[in-house]
Amino acid sequence: MSEATSIDSVIEDVGDELYSRLDFESGGAIYPQVTDWMNAHGLDRTSDPEYVICELAVFNRLLKSTLYKLYRDAGADLAPLSSDADIYARLIQAHAETKDQAFEENVLDGLVESVSDEVFSPVLDVRKHLISRDDSTEEVGRIFESIVPQEARRRLGQFRTPQNVAEFMAEWAIEKGDDRVLDPGIGAGVLTAAMYDAKQAAEGETHIEDMWGVDLSELAVVMSSTALKLSNGEGSPNFIKDDFMDTLAEGQPQRIDQQNPHVLPTMDAVVSNPPYSRSHELDSDEKSRINRIAEAEAGAEISQKAPMYHYFFVHATQFLEDGGRMAFVTPARFLETNYGVTLRSFLTEHFNIQGMVLLDSEIPIFQDADTDPCITFLERRTGAESSSTTSFIRADEWPGKEPLFDAIEGDVHGGTSYGFVNHVEQRELVAEFNWTEYVDPESVDSIPGLKPFRDIADIKRGIATGKNDYFCLTQDEVDEWNLSEEYLVPLIRRTQGLSGYDLRENEDWEKWRRDGDEVWLLYCYDDDENPITEPDSALEAYLDHGEDVGAADSYLATHRSPWYAVDKRPTASILVTYMSKNGFRFIHNKADVVSLNNLHNAFLDGYSETEIEALLAYLNSSVANEIAKRSGRTYSRGLHKIEPDELKDIPVVDPDDLTQKEVDVLAKRFRDLCDAARTDNNNLDSAISKLDTKVIEVISPGQEVLDLPRRESD
Repeated sequence: MSEATSIDSVIEDVGDELYSRLDFESGGAIYPQVTDWMNAHGLDRTSDPEYVICELAVFNRLLKSTLYKLYRDAGADLAPLSSDADIYARLIQAHAETKDQAFEENVLDGLVESVSDEVFSPVLDVRKHLISRDDSTEEVGRIFESIVPQEARRRLGQFRTPQNVAEFMAEWAIEKGDDRVLDPGIGAGVLTAAMYDAKQAAEGETHIEDMWGVDLSELAVVMSSTALKLSNGEGSPNFIKDDFMDTLAEGQPQRIDQQNPHVLPTMDAVVSNPPYSRSHELDSDEKSRINRIAEAEAGAEISQKAPMYHYFFVHATQFLEDGGRMAFVTPARFLETNYGVTLRSFLTEHFNIQGMVLLDSEIPIFQDADTDPCITFLERRTGAESSSTTSFIRADEWPGKEPLFDAIEGDVHGGTSYGFVNHVEQRELVAEFNWTEYVDPESVDSIPGLKPFRDIADIKRGIATGKNDYFCLTQDEVDEWNLSEEYLVPLIRRTQGLSGYDLRENEDWEKWRRDGDEVWLLYCYDDDENPITEPDSALEAYLDHGEDVGAADSYLATHRSPWYAVDKRPTASILVTYMSKNGFRFIHNKADVVSLNNLHNAFLDGYSETEIEALLAYLNSSVANEIAKRSGRTYSRGLHKIEPDELKDIPVVDPDDLTQKEVDVLAKRFRDLCDAARTDNNNLDSAISKLDTKVIEVISPGQEVLDLPRRESD
């Protein structure tokens, strides 16, 4: 049995024993506190929170007894722990002897106070396995994540920092052995231990008392203290159980609503993996309170949509000495969102932004976080406008810390084996811009002959009805109500029906109709495109039915006249999937169907079918796909989304600017792609590759455009 298995087994077995002994239903004096603790730690989202907290109580006892042994072995005046001693009392006494906040009594201690110490005998025995491990600090975090389900950790925005990332951040931030450092949101202590290791490797005398940390969870204080002590730290760190947003830096005025706040000294470095909690995860009153604190410190209005890490950036700045360093790992969304404008402005005003490393979502770093991570490297500045250069680094794979250090220092530029590096003068950064564009290879914007999509097409969302299940009908429903096709238009109802790159009437739409799909849209316009005001009896009956089922009462219906006249719309030449992981698809609408607003519509005028196919060859190439992804937004697990206004601005090839030979060749490549998608998926990747090659030859003859990732087949 491995050491990890042995520890896990002991926690599970003793947790089972506790669960059988504790009576959560009848309760006692401690149980209201236990319930509050479970809710505060997100355990109410788990299927069996009482069992989880029993295992956490065992884990807490394991950590404290391990920490106790480490202090005792280092010479602290502490009696030995054994199953026939009062373990609970001795752990409490250790606080007075060591001044380590981890020994303060917490709810998990109180939960098991009445349980015989014999139950915890296996816990004392297994301490040696934790102490002897080479990766013991990382093991603390692994055990915690094995006990607490992901949904509970997500509630608090908790995602453990991988060791390689922790070392990378700490080694950049720490400059001297005697640096005073802060980790707001210490969690399992991986970052804290990495910072202490970096301090020991740097020049100057190292003291564990220079290690500061704050966390809302007392268990986090226990985990971090133990992790740090396992790194051979002598003395006691300054870890505090508190809401970081309620702590103050020396010299900061106390807020009127505060009583005896924790006051921390200013720091040489702040390194953090702050909570990832989104705005909707926070209680509205708590959100408003935190927002007010951060707005006062930033001197600017902050959107209520801002996630928790936004506030940590602002508040942590108050603790940093001029010239001090800050390294944060967060989601990258603040670089491109509207709510991130305030934070981008704050960073340019208060820091020299040394580097931003954007990590691809496929890199196995934050596997449970559903986001593209960004590591931000900052140097505190209180003087004049920054004259520094910011390194924007895109890492499509993890290259190791040394290549990234070289990129931050400015020794690398352009394409690399792992991604792309761009250096921008900080004074040129504009907070209102999308900063993710700075990691785009510059040649994307310099391809000659391309023009904005809006110049050749009218781009809109699909039709919004207000009540799709009424306005969208199957053939059986049309027959049941005896509706005339003059009041209907062919429809593609769901994007699941789009498996290829063209949409054909006989092969696609007719099949959907036979299969009972909703293939008709109620479209009440006459030949002159005026709304029908004198419906026949069948339509009148169906409109009466619409009023009965509330179709006339939706917001959109109440703003239409008459209520049943949906947006007047010709059929679009091209339908666009606007949310995808592997890439957007631009579909040739040969079936002349209309779509709902789950697809974007591109209307072209004056182009032949062959010219439209040539345009579609470009739009479905890896070149256009990469440009479209960078123009839109990136969401969880690498999901990309593009809005109509963003789509309007992507650079495209105009078929009118091509020779007839170029049009014909591109059109053929697109037709080959459509056929491959329909008949032989094994050849689809080959068809995409051939299309890419021809597109690049046409739009950039004789020169290499861009080292683009090849588009994957769906």
